[in-house]
Amino acid sequence: MNQLEENRAVIGDVDQEMATLFVRRFEAVRGIAQYKMERGLPVLDRSREEALIAEKEQFVPEELRPYFRMWYEGMMSASRAYQSDLIASHQKGSQTEE
Repeated sequence: MNQLEENRAVIGDVDQEMATLFVRRFEAVRGIAQYKMERGLPVLDRSREEALIAEKEQFVPEELRPYFRMWYEGMMSASRAYQSDLIASHQKGSQTEE
């Protein structure tokens, strides 16, 4: 196996782990959506997101932080979209029951 193949194998392993963690994270996101829906809270909390990025990027080498930020913001955007879809689906289901 050459260096390219070895690095691709590492990425494949990491991607598999990330997919598992993605599912675990979105299971928690579902619970957050439920909590927010029950209390009428907005999906977006920009100050919390900025604080989370600042906190988490400290674990990443300085040279990688801009890319980490891009990745993390994308993940949070997907989380917000999922929350919004769950809430809209629940509201739509509630309207059809009436």
